[in-house]
Amino acid sequence: MSSIVVLLREVIDESGIGLRGLAEKLRAEHREGPLPRGYQTLSKRLRGTGLQNEPQLIHAIISTCTEGDRRNLVTARVTELLADARGAAAGAGGSPRKQSTATDRQLVDVLAEINTLRKKMERLRNRAERAEKQLTKARELLAAGSRGNLLDPPSPKRTVGKPGTSFSGTPQQSAVIVPVPRETPVAQVAPAPPRQKDSASAEEVITFLNAVPGLQRHTASSLRAAFDSVLDGKRTGRYDLAKLNKTEKTYLGSRVEHFLWQAWGLNRRSADRRLRQVPVRFTWTSTWVLGPEHVGRPCLLVRASDSESRWSLGVLAVAPEHLNRLKSNRDGKTTLSVAGRSAIQWIFKDAALPQNVLLHLDQPTLAGVFSPTDSVATDHAQGRTDSLFRTVQGRLLDHSAVRTVAMGPDSSRRVREARRNLRAEGILLLGHQGNQPRIATALGLPRPSKGEWASVRVARRHRGDGEAPFVEIDGEQWRIATPEDLIETAPYVY
Repeated sequence: MSSIVVLLREVIDESGIGLRGLAEKLRAEHREGPLPRGYQTLSKRLRGTGLQNEPQLIHAIISTCTEGDRRNLVTARVTELLADARGAAAGAGGSPRKQSTATDRQLVDVLAEINTLRKKMERLRNRAERAEKQLTKARELLAAGSRGNLLDPPSPKRTVGKPGTSFSGTPQQSAVIVPVPRETPVAQVAPAPPRQKDSASAEEVITFLNAVPGLQRHTASSLRAAFDSVLDGKRTGRYDLAKLNKTEKTYLGSRVEHFLWQAWGLNRRSADRRLRQVPVRFTWTSTWVLGPEHVGRPCLLVRASDSESRWSLGVLAVAPEHLNRLKSNRDGKTTLSVAGRSAIQWIFKDAALPQNVLLHLDQPTLAGVFSPTDSVATDHAQGRTDSLFRTVQGRLLDHSAVRTVAMGPDSSRRVREARRNLRAEGILLLGHQGNQPRIATALGLPRPSKGEWASVRVARRHRGDGEAPFVEIDGEQWRIATPEDLIETAPYVY
């Protein structure tokens, strides 16, 4: 099995997702059944311990980390290695290898069966796609025929016999049938469907949003909450939306819509259901994707970029000319045209989004946060939390950042422990309670709100320190420490 272990580790390294990323993918794609493995168990299997008893895990690793011809080559190579091992065991003889040989033979058979089933599934998927294309084409032809019947009244059905014969069989003069020319329209442009009666108009949507108290603040915080809920940092340790898989990226749009309606006061039990029927389309790229069902009705268009810390909100009454017809996909969905982007009525454009601090840290800093070496904490989660506040000073950090670093839910307890641990290093950890906001303001730090903290190393103020900001705590004056200042225990804050 050692050769198979080496091959599997090469495949994982080539994919670039790493062992921890592989464990997360297996949990995400195989929530049911025996496949989901923790990081420690997966690490043991990839050292060879118990791998011979898990053919499904081997196939799942190959399927997750490879594609196309590479997947077939790796599967074939694993099968060859198992066959060689079985042959060597048969030649050597001896009872200790009998059980291993039988297990290897079973593993070869299972892998071959899985590979055959996968090929059958690919053929069935291709056949289904071809059938769906044919069905779409038939629907288009049927729709075109229906429009033609509406334009041209049907003519009475006639039965024409052979020239020179009558219906009674007697000879008659041949009749020449001259087709009557029909009036054909120069271009058949489908009219825009009328606005949906169950949906509010664009003017009603704008009027409603402008009447929401604190619209900008609530919208920005809801977008931040939607991003953090899908990233699920307290469980996964993720802080970058680019790390989401395809399903999670699709789910992100639904979460944004849910959080925004809640923030705007329109939950599912709201009386004004016409407003809830207005589609909310979200994107983090430069444009939106709309379908034929959106034509003739207003849409709320939301764009937010976590890397730029910006968001925009607009309303568009979608018309046919607002869509790029030449670039639609199989479902008829397409992007906005230049005319569509110009027709957006912006409510907010490039407003500030609460910053994802971890996303904007450089890689050496992140490595120091997630792998601390100088922490006095007794557990790894607390050590990472201490390292976060020790490394990232003078900036606001919220619950989401603490949970992502600690990979645990109880962020408030982690912060309290960090405040005690870091006092010996001269670091103040300031929150929203008691005297702490006043201290932060006096030192020139951002003022923490509820669920936010800021850390800073301080030193006692002496004569000759100049006009540097300082604050008085328990009868002593403190200022922000410089690299030249010696470390001294920070005062207790409450």
